[in-house]
Amino acid sequence: MRSQAILLAIPSVAMTVVGFALFGPGSIRPFDAAQIWGGPTTGLRKLSLRVAVVERMRGVDSMHAVGGLVLRARADDGAEQLVHCRTRADATCDVEIDFGRELQTRIWATITGDNELETLASGEIVGASQWGGATRPARLVGQATGDLRVALYAHRGIFAAPFRDELVAEVTRDGAPVPGATLTFHADAAELDGALPDASARVVTDVAGRGSVGIKPFTHTLEVSITAEASGVTGAFDGVLPVIPGAMWLDPTLIKGGTLRVTSPVPREIAYATLATGSARLWGAAVTLESNSMGFASGEVPWPTIDDSGQSPLWLTLSSDPRGSGAGTVGWPIPRPGGKDHEPFAREERAFRDKLLLDGMPSAEQRDVARRRRARTLSAVALGAAAVLEGVFLAETSRQKEEMGARSWARLAIAIATIVLAFAAIEVVVMWKTAG
Repeated sequence: MRSQAILLAIPSVAMTVVGFALFGPGSIRPFDAAQIWGGPTTGLRKLSLRVAVVERMRGVDSMHAVGGLVLRARADDGAEQLVHCRTRADATCDVEIDFGRELQTRIWATITGDNELETLASGEIVGASQWGGATRPARLVGQATGDLRVALYAHRGIFAAPFRDELVAEVTRDGAPVPGATLTFHADAAELDGALPDASARVVTDVAGRGSVGIKPFTHTLEVSITAEASGVTGAFDGVLPVIPGAMWLDPTLIKGGTLRVTSPVPREIAYATLATGSARLWGAAVTLESNSMGFASGEVPWPTIDDSGQSPLWLTLSSDPRGSGAGTVGWPIPRPGGKDHEPFAREERAFRDKLLLDGMPSAEQRDVARRRRARTLSAVALGAAAVLEGVFLAETSRQKEEMGARSWARLAIAIATIVLAFAAIEVVVMWKTAG
């Protein structure tokens, strides 16, 4: 009687263990990993980085705001720093690591949650070898005619509709600047500063042969033409204005006062900003935007404290996503606040998109696979042990019956084979459910 009770109990115990493995440690569930994005790391005292937390479920990634993060950074020469940040709703946060001296060694990092129980990323921060995208030259492409040579420049490399920026025309003759030349600007679907009744604008060139006019484009495809006249000699230029669809605008009037003001032509809640030179990422932040009465979204932040020599040109990259992958991502050239008026009359546009420096996802995926593999092993051991026990007790029961004169070897073999088949089928289901 006791053997029969055990025979009935063994499958229940085995199924309990398998159920625990199937719906507990071996279940398919999402897991998190952290990533570090930034630029070059060698030869810098301070690193500006963007940290993102990614959740993966069945091979599909999504952003996961986990709250507080702890980042430990260590250089090969022993320098070590610890910083804290808290993920925003978009699951990213920006950090600065100040080592106090320029580093020429490798840098290692570990990212954990606030409780420091789960490692989200660990490894070497591999600095970006290529930094900064292609430049958009300030000089516009077009057709110039006449004895006076007219060249046209976008003062900040590009334009964003419908925001004002400056066009600069340069007039030369035989390679020498022509001061006092009269420039007449024409543009369709745009508003020119000081426009005349015929919608044109006129300016006179200075001693360097240059004249500028403010223009506010209303469309993304905009032709502009200029005629120049000096002492009866003329010239002309026809070209297309470089207006970037969806580009967020950086207000140039507030920069020298120490404010970075961003305006989006469409409603957005956040703008991602990256301040960089051609060799370093100096600062990154997310600028909160609020809608205004004009249907735009705008926000501002104070000029950041940056660590550079003050000699390299600066660009502020604005994007609607943390990776800068959108078509409207632009890099506005900017002067330093309080700097002397020695900036060139025109600067090229250049966007600096963050590079992936450390990815914790491969390690996190390996840990998840190992977790499910351990669960499968546990269930296989439990099922194997249950099958052996079931066979032993069946054999014992058969032996007892044989002693009583009832031979049932064929029935015993069939019963054992059935048990093995049943437990094997359960194991197949377990492996299928936990294999992911």
